[in-house]
Amino acid sequence: MLGWLVTAPLAVLRWLISPIPLTVIAVLAAWAYYSISKRLDFWKSRGVPGPKPRLPWGTEYGSPFSAVTEFESWLYNEHGGKKFCGFLELQQPVLFVGDLDLIRAITIKDFEHFPNQRDHLGTDFWKETLILLKGAEWKETRAVMSPTFSASKLKAMHQLTLDNAQNLTKYLQKQMKEEGQVEIKDAFGRFTMDNIAACAFGVDCNSFVDPNSQFAKNAAKFTNFPPIMMLRFVAETFLPYSIARWFPDYGLKVGAFFADVVMKTIAHREKNPSSTRDFLQLLMDTKDKDGKRILSDSSIVAQSSLFLVAGYDTTSMLLTFAGFCLALNQEIQERVQQEIDEALERHGGLTYEAIQDMPYLDRVISETLRLYPPATRMERVCAKEYTLPDTDIQIPAGTLVYMPVFAMHRDPELYPDPLQFDPDRFLPEEKEKRHPCAYIPFGNGPRNCIAMRFALFEAKVALVSVLRELTLKPAPETPPHPMPLDPDAFLTTPKDRKVPLLAVPRQAAAQ
Repeated sequence: MLGWLVTAPLAVLRWLISPIPLTVIAVLAAWAYYSISKRLDFWKSRGVPGPKPRLPWGTEYGSPFSAVTEFESWLYNEHGGKKFCGFLELQQPVLFVGDLDLIRAITIKDFEHFPNQRDHLGTDFWKETLILLKGAEWKETRAVMSPTFSASKLKAMHQLTLDNAQNLTKYLQKQMKEEGQVEIKDAFGRFTMDNIAACAFGVDCNSFVDPNSQFAKNAAKFTNFPPIMMLRFVAETFLPYSIARWFPDYGLKVGAFFADVVMKTIAHREKNPSSTRDFLQLLMDTKDKDGKRILSDSSIVAQSSLFLVAGYDTTSMLLTFAGFCLALNQEIQERVQQEIDEALERHGGLTYEAIQDMPYLDRVISETLRLYPPATRMERVCAKEYTLPDTDIQIPAGTLVYMPVFAMHRDPELYPDPLQFDPDRFLPEEKEKRHPCAYIPFGNGPRNCIAMRFALFEAKVALVSVLRELTLKPAPETPPHPMPLDPDAFLTTPKDRKVPLLAVPRQAAAQ
């Protein structure tokens, strides 16, 4: 037995270095180099401007998977991306579009040519999520889910969200007493975790008390996008799926936890009907004309999990940047607090109607999303050959399209003095002066973010709950404006992922 263990590896090694496998490897390497090199001419042959293509990443800049905002700003400002340009993401041709009329055509007018998102995200767990569904299945699922974010449904979730927001305020007060400052990104992250756990899964996560709960720990594994998921993502981008699927799928194990949570909740509620009007219950209640549930159990698991992943970091980042901007702009914060006081008095408390009656807070949130949009870009995939309007340039099916949200939102031609935080940019008369696609933090067209209204509602409840009692101020370690950003994060994220602030009682702040 021991002899076999020694001789077998040697036999394999001798075979690998023999002429036959070496020849096969050489032929495969030559074929791969030829096919990749031929791909490098993709955009030049079509007369599309762009950076020089280079191996292995497809562009002279380097990896398009790091320094995300810098890479996109480089394309936008230096290579014609303000109109459109082309580059390669490994072997994948990408059309980078900053022209606002072309963005509107791609996302709305010519939607049938660009109906889908990128079809892989580093794990098979997402295959039933709305973001990856296509055609009639996507259309039907979206139609089923859309009513769950109506005003009446959000109003039903108001008390759940308010309870979590009040826990957030208490946590900030406690942390301020114990530490002398607050870590605002961490605090807002706990709030969005608890609120999505409650509204999407019917789970009392209570991460303010136990940040290491099983729910929070597993959610973090998804939202942190670990390197092994990135490896799978790159494999799916570079290799045929038949090969890429053999790479480790990190998401399946984590997804199994959330599937178990959802299935246990569904089973319990089917035996014991619930009056809770959370997202999970609303999906369970969608029935066809025969009274049968429209969405399967696996689809409900997928949509609930997508709600968590798509909503956790994006909303916590919105709140983090809003808190940062208000702390550094005390006059704007005082104006928000005055509006909060007046609205609560008009409506007799922090009601759903009071939250909807704060136009200046709306503008503060819009300006935060302009300056710090959570997603740096919007993506679509060309489904059938498309000729760019007013050109003879044709792009084939399978071409990926990037639309640079971050770069456009900071374009001085669209927003004069773009780094200044100015909520009055979103006064009705100012909005009318701009192209509708100059501001797209939630995407655009039929594939825009389905949970946009929930995200805005959730963020407003959190900010009102905090600012009615506390005033945010910069701490000694608070970063300067504009916030330094993590160059390697896919979402717009503070550098070092920490934002220390002071949260003082309003009475003390006024003295």
